[in-house]
Amino acid sequence: MKKQQYLALSLLIFGLLMGVVDVMAQKDTIKLKQEVEVVKAYQPSILEAQKINDIPQIKPEQAEAPTFDYSIFSKPVFSTFDPTPVAAAKMVGDPKSPMGMGLLKLGFGNYLTPYGELFFNAQPTQKSNFGMHFRHLSSSGKVKLLNDDLVKAPEAENTAEIFGKKFFRKSTLSGSLAFDRKAFTYYGYAGDLLSDALKEEMIPYFQDKQYFSKGTAAFHLKSETLSTAELNYDFGVKYHYFVSKTGQTEHEVVLSGDVSKNIDNALGFLSASLTVYKTDSIMNRFYSGFGKKQQTILRANPSVKWSTENASLQLGLNTAMILDIDTDVAFRIWPKVKAEWSPVPQILTLFAGVDGHLQQNTYSAIAAENPYVDPYHDVANTNYKYIVSGGFKGKLSSKTNYVAEASYSVVEDQHFYYTYGIDLNKPVSSGRRLLNTFPVIYDDLNVLKLSGEVMHSVSDNFSIHLLGNYYSYDLKSLEKPWQMPNFDLMLSGVYKPTEQLKFTTDIFVIGKRTALIEDFDSRFLLSSSVYIPEVMSTQNEVLMDPIIDLNVGAEYQFSPKLNFFAKLNNFGFQKYEQWLGYTNKGLNWMAGISYSF
Repeated sequence: MKKQQYLALSLLIFGLLMGVVDVMAQKDTIKLKQEVEVVKAYQPSILEAQKINDIPQIKPEQAEAPTFDYSIFSKPVFSTFDPTPVAAAKMVGDPKSPMGMGLLKLGFGNYLTPYGELFFNAQPTQKSNFGMHFRHLSSSGKVKLLNDDLVKAPEAENTAEIFGKKFFRKSTLSGSLAFDRKAFTYYGYAGDLLSDALKEEMIPYFQDKQYFSKGTAAFHLKSETLSTAELNYDFGVKYHYFVSKTGQTEHEVVLSGDVSKNIDNALGFLSASLTVYKTDSIMNRFYSGFGKKQQTILRANPSVKWSTENASLQLGLNTAMILDIDTDVAFRIWPKVKAEWSPVPQILTLFAGVDGHLQQNTYSAIAAENPYVDPYHDVANTNYKYIVSGGFKGKLSSKTNYVAEASYSVVEDQHFYYTYGIDLNKPVSSGRRLLNTFPVIYDDLNVLKLSGEVMHSVSDNFSIHLLGNYYSYDLKSLEKPWQMPNFDLMLSGVYKPTEQLKFTTDIFVIGKRTALIEDFDSRFLLSSSVYIPEVMSTQNEVLMDPIIDLNVGAEYQFSPKLNFFAKLNNFGFQKYEQWLGYTNKGLNWMAGISYSF
């Protein structure tokens, strides 16, 4: 059986490599490439339907650098459960003038927050271009918890990236090298649930500091022809290495290939990938001991799409074969159906679909989702057995676009975060010791999600964007979806009264969440790190207040090269917990300059 598996993997790798070699053979004369994408700006979205092409526009901006996005926990943490997002209408303007060679941004804010960012893009030639990006953002201030305790909460984010492209007649070869590092402390605990005498002892035994470092190398060969009569392709290889202060390491290699081509009156698609993943120094969930985890996932997703002037239908399958050293080989198949019909083109489009996939919960992905997770975690993959969705989108007027969708998901092995402590009241009357990292608990569930999005262009200089989601959870065994909200809402606005001045605002609202604390009787404490939860624990629920986070910003273009900016985050002065015990920063501001050259 193992020989057959390795043979199948070898054939797939050989096929991908041969595809790359074949494409490289097609390069001929040089093609001029006039557009250079330096940085991809954040674009919120809630659904995977086709984008609306004819949407309201704000007045075109003058040439400016990539959008400034100051955020160390300046925005609340949204629900980690978000299947099938909808492609949102976006605030756009006319194409901008070409940028210069570079951009330098410098700023400073309260909480002792320095900020610096540098973009450099060499002047592109007919054959290639090259760029670099460096960023630093840190904070050294203290945070006041919900019980008014003032605790140190330093954190820092650093990014370094170089990237380039090589242009051929019908394809582009791109590559990048990147390094990201995030450092922080485990500063939080659950307020008055911890006795004053034990606050110093609460820090986990693996120390109070943590960092996550990640190095990435990626290469892609992508066709540049727009004709569906020719073979369109995107072949890629990506590798990353991840390491934490607490000793965990992660290696991941992904070989991917996407091809599409007209087949008679239809368009055929094939997306395939091979992922080899390995991590070390974790608490293996199968045998409850420190060790390694190794997993290989082979995916193949074929589909066919038929299109007419006002309708389209896509039918296919998503498949995955999972080889894990701790379990038997698993093979999964999910349906893939997408249908659209526009009874009134551009005004009303109806869409529906059935989908499913495997979400691989790698160590680095979970650490990014919740940095305060137990650092020795080994989280199971999540299986979205099927996701049935449907809705409509279009234009209410020449200035208003909308998307509305309902989806129903059946999910296996969804993880939830909780925390635990030791109840010391029974042997001694010294209170509770509560840890401030989060292990995970699993359940199967069904989720009903209602999503809506509206973008309205009040005028050429003023646009607003409203996005909201409502969730209803039907769990199999757990009482509640711990630390997940029943709704979230975002309202954004851009107002540009003059060519030089621009104001922005973002309002985030998250509904109430319920957190779980599991107290273990210390009489059954086996060691400093091993507990027996069966029949010796008591569950306590903590209701977390809803979040209302107000953010405003302003930019002034002093000259074509020099800009001034300022931003206020949490302008409503609200104290809320992103995760149980981890209170956010209060009002935080930043001001600075940007200079293009």
